[in-house]
Amino acid sequence: MAKASSREAQNAPNKAGSAGQEELDAAGGAEQQGSSGEQAAAGAAGGPALEPLTALVLLDMAAVEAYAVAIRACRAPDIKKQLESFRQDHERHVRELSKALGVAPPEQPDERGMSIQRYTELSAREDRTALVAMRGNEELTNDAYASALAGELPEELRKLVEANWQDERRHIRWITEEIRTRGWELPELPSTLAEVA
Repeated sequence: MAKASSREAQNAPNKAGSAGQEELDAAGGAEQQGSSGEQAAAGAAGGPALEPLTALVLLDMAAVEAYAVAIRACRAPDIKKQLESFRQDHERHVRELSKALGVAPPEQPDERGMSIQRYTELSAREDRTALVAMRGNEELTNDAYASALAGELPEELRKLVEANWQDERRHIRWITEEIRTRGWELPELPSTLAEVA
């Protein structure tokens, strides 16, 4: 999967069939009947300043599904075990961010999440291709977290997003190193060929 820009990560369109986004919006409205802390979080959930966090919830959910696909494609027990650990991190991110925003976690990915899942299904055929696919997915997730942190966030939410971003950085470091140490990187084109291409 080509590395998407952080602006695309935040502004991906959600069509009418984007059930995940609709659930976040609906839950945000319903939660405003709760305590004052829940009201603040729920009210903020729809505000422009926190839109990147809503996008992170949906992106983390997409990562959960993509990791499940990659795990099924892998044969090496050590790789499967590590990818399962990363999948659980993303599940936790969905729960924690949703709670912090005062919304219920979406029950299914949005349209963009489904595209990420389909990409992973097409790409991940065995250990090497599963890791290469997940490296692309983690690049997207890392960019989205970095972009969210570049904006204005309440202090408590900033701490949560920073902690999650550290998980994302750990994921991509491990995947990149595993690809390198196993010799699974594709050779680079000689400079003369790269110029022609």
